[in-house]
Amino acid sequence: MSNGLLKAWLIGIALWLAAVVAFAVYSVETSRQRLGDELATVGRTLHRLISQRAAQHDAHMTSLIALADDTEPARLDATRQVMESVARFYPRIAWLALVSLDDKAGQGATAAPPGNHAVRTMIEVPAGGGEDLAPLRDAIEGQQRGKVEAYVGRNGRYLLAKRAQAPSDAALVIAIDARHLLEPEEQPRWAHLTLTLDAQTLVDLPADETAGGAPPLLAPLRFQSTIDSASQKISLALERAMPTDQLLPVRPLIGFAAMAGLASFALMFALRQRAAVQKSQRSTEEAEARALLQERQALLAHASRVNAMGELASGIAHELTQPLTAMLSRSQAAVRLAGADTPDIGLIREALEVNVREAKRAGEMLKRMRDYASNRAPVPVPSAINDIVAEIAALTGADLQRRGIELKLDMASETLKADVDAIEMEQVLHNLIRNAADALESAETARPQIAIETRADGQEIRIVVRDNGPGIAAQAFPKLFQPFFTTKADGMGLGLSLCATLIERVDGRIEAENAPDGGACFAITLPRTRKREPS
Repeated sequence: MSNGLLKAWLIGIALWLAAVVAFAVYSVETSRQRLGDELATVGRTLHRLISQRAAQHDAHMTSLIALADDTEPARLDATRQVMESVARFYPRIAWLALVSLDDKAGQGATAAPPGNHAVRTMIEVPAGGGEDLAPLRDAIEGQQRGKVEAYVGRNGRYLLAKRAQAPSDAALVIAIDARHLLEPEEQPRWAHLTLTLDAQTLVDLPADETAGGAPPLLAPLRFQSTIDSASQKISLALERAMPTDQLLPVRPLIGFAAMAGLASFALMFALRQRAAVQKSQRSTEEAEARALLQERQALLAHASRVNAMGELASGIAHELTQPLTAMLSRSQAAVRLAGADTPDIGLIREALEVNVREAKRAGEMLKRMRDYASNRAPVPVPSAINDIVAEIAALTGADLQRRGIELKLDMASETLKADVDAIEMEQVLHNLIRNAADALESAETARPQIAIETRADGQEIRIVVRDNGPGIAAQAFPKLFQPFFTTKADGMGLGLSLCATLIERVDGRIEAENAPDGGACFAITLPRTRKREPS
C-alpha cells in the first residue's frame, strides 16, 4: 500500500471516528437534557396536584371544625352527614373523627398513663376505621386553636388535627392515605417516587423494573420539592435512572455511523482519485477539483437536512403536547365521572367526544409535519374565521375555567372568510390563548380575562387576542417571534415562531404590543377571500 493511499485511509477513518464520537456526545447530552426536562415537568405537575389536594384537606378541616363548634345533637348529625359525604367522595381520606379532649367526660381517662389521657370519640367515619388517638392527645391539646397540624401515622397515613375555637373542647382529626394522593395514572412508572413528612417516609414507589434497559450510563437525575401547604410539609422526590439505551439509542447511532462511513469513504475515494489523477494527468486537475467540490456540497446538503429534521422533531414534540394534555385532562375527568355512584353518561360521552376530536387533531398535526418534511404544505381553503374562533374557544374553555380565567368573545356579525387551513389557524389561536393564560396565572392577576375579537378592516380580517395581565417586557419585543426565544422557565420558544410561520404562509401578518390599559395584545391580519367570478 502506497504512502498516499495509507494516508487517505487514515484520514477517512479519523474523520469517521470523530464524527461518530461527536454524534454520540451530542446524543447523550440531548437525551439527558430531554429526560431531565421531562422529569422536571412531571415533578412540577405532581407538586401542583398534591398541593391542590392538600389545600382541599385544609378546606375540609375548616368547614368541618366550624360545624363542630356546636355539640347539639342536631348539629352533630349534620356534621356526621358532611363527614360521610367527604369520606365517600375523597378515597384518599381513610377516616374522619370528631373527638373530645375533656377528661371529665367520664370516658375512663384514669386508665391511661399520666400525660397520655384518653380521648372521647363523638363521631367517627367510617365507624371503627380510626386508630388510637390517646398518644396524640397531649400534642393535639397543645395545638393553637384554629391551626392545622400534621402527624405521621401508620401504613403510609398521616393525621391532620385541628382544635375548635374556645370554649369548645372538640377537635377534628382526618387520616390521609398518602398512597392515594396521586392517581395510578398520574404516577410516573419510570421514576422512583417518595413522599416524606417530618423525615419519615409515607410513600416509596420504586421505578418499574419491567421496562428493562441497559445499565445506567450517568448518575440518576433527581427532582425534590416541598408542597405548597402550611400544614402539610410533605416532601416530593423523584429519581430517574439514566439507562444507556435511552441516552444513546443504538439505531440512530448505527444509522449515523453508516452515513458517516459512507461520507468518509466517499471523501477518501475522492482524495485517492485526486492524487491518482494529479500523478497521471495534470490536465484533469480542474475536473477533479470540481468533483471534490460537489462531494463537499453533498455533505453540506446532508448536514442541512439533518438540522432541519432536528427542528421538525422539536416542533412535533411541542405541538403534540397540546392535544395530548387535553386528552389526558378529559380522560381523567371521564374516569372520575365513571367512578361516581351515579355516572353521568352525557358528561362521559362529552369527554370521550373531545378525546376523539383531539386525537384527530393530533393526527392532522402529524400529517402536516410529514407534509413539511416532504415540502408539501397544506392547501388553504376559504374558511369562516368566526367558526374557527368558536371552535378553539370551546376546546380551551374547560382549561380556562379551571384556572379561573374568563374568556370573552366579540365576533363580527358578518361572515368573515379567509383562505387558510383551519387546523393551522386553531393552532395559532391555541398558542396565543395558552401563552396569555400562563402569563395571567404566573402573575396572579386579579379577575384574569382573555378577550378575542374579530372584525373586518377593508379587504382584510383582524383577529385580536388580548389579556389583562402584566404585558410584554420591552426587551422581549425584538426577539418575540424568533425560534427558541422564551421567557418561560420550562418553555421551548417554538410557539410564537410557529404562529408567525403559519400566518405568513397565508400572506398574513402577526403583531404584538402592550395595550394602553395594560396587558398583552396580539393582532393577526389576514387577506379576505375574494369572490370568484363565475366562469
